[in-house]
Amino acid sequence: MRALRFHGPGDLRLEDVPRPEPGPGDVLVQVEVALTDGTDLKTFQRGHPLLLGALPSPFGHEFCGLDVTTGKRVVAANSAAGEERGGPLELLNGAYAEYVLVPERIASVNLLPVPAGLAPEVAAMVEPLACCLRGVDRAEVSQGDRVAILGAGPIGLMLSACVRDAGARPEIVGGRAERRELVPAFGGETGDGQGADVVIEAAGTEDAWQHALELVRPGGTVLYFGGLERGAELRADAYRLHYEELTLRGAFHHTPRHVRAALAFLGSGAYPWERLVTHRVGLEGVAALLTDPPRDYLKAAVVP
Repeated sequence: MRALRFHGPGDLRLEDVPRPEPGPGDVLVQVEVALTDGTDLKTFQRGHPLLLGALPSPFGHEFCGLDVTTGKRVVAANSAAGEERGGPLELLNGAYAEYVLVPERIASVNLLPVPAGLAPEVAAMVEPLACCLRGVDRAEVSQGDRVAILGAGPIGLMLSACVRDAGARPEIVGGRAERRELVPAFGGETGDGQGADVVIEAAGTEDAWQHALELVRPGGTVLYFGGLERGAELRADAYRLHYEELTLRGAFHHTPRHVRAALAFLGSGAYPWERLVTHRVGLEGVAALLTDPPRDYLKAAVVP
């Protein structure tokens, strides 16, 4: 079968590899569509401390496809993670391929049937949306909270929908004009975020991490959602942390509970999730897309 494999930063190759052979409890999925995301872009540019295995590594983790045994359309999250983070995650990679093997440890808890009528490219968003739902939980967003979200990419827009669904008021800070135009469709408005009850960093840059801490009101919460490279540092005003009693939290990954909630949310049609997919490429077009993303790029549907 054809599959993209990551050989190092900026080095993504389309290769012929053996089709995976499922063992007991494993599920072989014929990929209908895989989606690019910000994590894949960062990984392509600089590698990733958790997502990749030994090089050359399979690549891609958002997908929807057909269970080869049953013929049913399914989606899978990329781990079997539960509520606790007690050890290293065993992550599933390899969605940029004609087939992907979902191991039993994931298939038993995080392989789900796709509701009838839900487009494959929308169903494939279940993993990032599950992460967003868990992030909103981690931030303890409450009814009526003003929630500033730094970043207007797909994750920022998904977070906006999740915050609105929690009864709070999402406010997108920053982002290019063409992305900001989508904010109302995902339940938010644009603003400067100053003095917000909760600030969610969703841009994944050192400047955004710093800015989030500067925006939050006294007694408020900052949630760090976008990951940085190992060794990156945050400068904090000790006066604010202590006397203003700020709460700083991180959010990474999802749980089975959030995966199921995300699939239901996608199936509800409450928001125009399909507008997050702006491009469509074959396996041979992924490297060029990640090397030089178009200005209007949000997510791409990768069709093997």
